[in-house]
Amino acid sequence: MIVRQIPRIETGCMSYLIGDPSSRSAAVVDPTEEPGVFLDEARTLGLRIERVIETHTHQDHLSGAKALAVGLQVPIHLPFKSPAKYPHETIAENSRLRLGDSELRAIHTPGHTPDHMTYVLGDAALVGDCLLVGTVGRADFYPAGPEDLYHSIFDKILRLSDEVVVYPAHYGPHHGLPEDRFTTLGKERRFNEALTVKSKEDFIRYMMEGWPPKPSGWREISERNTSA
Repeated sequence: MIVRQIPRIETGCMSYLIGDPSSRSAAVVDPTEEPGVFLDEARTLGLRIERVIETHTHQDHLSGAKALAVGLQVPIHLPFKSPAKYPHETIAENSRLRLGDSELRAIHTPGHTPDHMTYVLGDAALVGDCLLVGTVGRADFYPAGPEDLYHSIFDKILRLSDEVVVYPAHYGPHHGLPEDRFTTLGKERRFNEALTVKSKEDFIRYMMEGWPPKPSGWREISERNTSA
């Protein structure tokens, strides 16, 4: 599977162009509002964008998914718990999306948001804002977030092998993160402070202390990202 990271440096957001090397069928995951960069990258790699996919409802930046899908006249796939009011195809827990001879397996990983999904493709995992390099995504957008995130990470993500390459949706100093744009599950299992807690209660306590304020206007951003 081809996995190409497409960063938006000024915001620390990370989008993905993924493709099947034999059929050249491709999808864009978590696109930002710059459709040209995805079209140019697909053209350079000889890929055909046939799907647009979101890991979750974004709360800190505007999504370009709907506009990209409409412009290309391709399906947009959203998590089954997405509150989006516009037409889309839903992705259920453990469902699979085909890209030529390759496929993505969807895992429901709520916590950052209720609808959050992780997509596993071979030895790679597109984890959205569930797991980040050296930490985890914030979980204070809804009351059950910390406990949900605990179960998503410890009962689901950490059951994958150490060799899985972890591709997050944010990176860099804009989010208080390192410049590393990917990691491995084995490295995070050993060195990620959030994953070394001894109990669910300790994890919930960790998630409720010392986090910066929520992004300004996050409710309005979420509403714009889900409106018809």
